[in-house]
Amino acid sequence: MNLQDNYEEFYKNENYRSVSDLRDEVATFSKGLFNFVLEAKNKFLTDVDWNSLRILETGAGRGGVGLHLARLGAKITLIDFSSHALEQAKKIYASEGYEVNVVVGDVTHPDTMFSEKFDLIIDSHLLHCLTHDPDRSSYYKLVSDYLSERGVFIAESMVHRKKLFIPDGFMFDEKNVLWQMLSVWTPVRRILDSLDLEKELNEARFEIIYFYYYGQYGFIPHKDFMDIPAEILPAAVRLVVKNKVS
Repeated sequence: MNLQDNYEEFYKNENYRSVSDLRDEVATFSKGLFNFVLEAKNKFLTDVDWNSLRILETGAGRGGVGLHLARLGAKITLIDFSSHALEQAKKIYASEGYEVNVVVGDVTHPDTMFSEKFDLIIDSHLLHCLTHDPDRSSYYKLVSDYLSERGVFIAESMVHRKKLFIPDGFMFDEKNVLWQMLSVWTPVRRILDSLDLEKELNEARFEIIYFYYYGQYGFIPHKDFMDIPAEILPAAVRLVVKNKVS
């Protein structure tokens, strides 16, 4: 089973849960990233009302960050490669009376297209799940192509630290890729050094307007890492970029 099939199976197996239960869960788990989005919007899109913003959440799953932003009046589009996740998202949004546009698609495919550009593109912890090129460069190109003139891309991504604990059932290679034994060894996370991530963004021709390393955070790559102390888990970088002006 590949990683995409594994995710799809997970969401399929969640179909039995009540909408209110799913809504409460996604609202809770997305609160930290939502708070960062609020800070970034207030700093970089100061004079723009939420109800005039077009927002894309990538790797959205059930669209937890977008749900918080829909409550503020924003127009939300979600993209994920799991149709089951997005069907659950539509039910969650409908339970609060919100419309949401959903796109079943892979952001690393060049043929992924949208009918509009976005003022905010929010990476819902997707970037570190893209383990190899050309997937990462294709993703950056899609972000660049669909940012509006005033638009910004907001992400929170796990990054490497000198001490990193790898439990049984996982391995970490020389290219900073974390592999998990599913039915075969499968790449599941790319945990770059923060300087390498910054270099990657510059090479993708973004202008970095905020980039901060949170060494005190412990970023949990998988539930099997839950009981590991924060100081030997991946750290976090929060970043905001925009397209460079030609």
